[in-house]
Amino acid sequence: MVKTVIKNTYEVNVVFKGNLSEDELEKNITQIESTIKTSGGAVTKIEDPLRRRFTHKMKGIKEGFYVNFIFTSTPELPNVLKRNLSISDEVLRYMVIRKEG
Repeated sequence: MVKTVIKNTYEVNVVFKGNLSEDELEKNITQIESTIKTSGGAVTKIEDPLRRRFTHKMKGIKEGFYVNFIFTSTPELPNVLKRNLSISDEVLRYMVIRKEG
């Protein structure tokens, strides 16, 4: 009997601190990408970082970088990703969404 692996498409939106240098930002993006790949996922798209000013301060910070990742993976990977993002000092907010279809 062959076991089929279910892969879903997910989108994760991450808001990084706005005071990061380009190198620090790139390092964090690469780290998220490698977490997805080493956990058996495949990155479909990474949008360029977008610097935005917040309407209200988040943790005392006025602006941040928004980065959007789209990837396919098994249903377990988003929980691993959430755990890693929640302990990162550079991440202000994140949201993982399962895309339909």
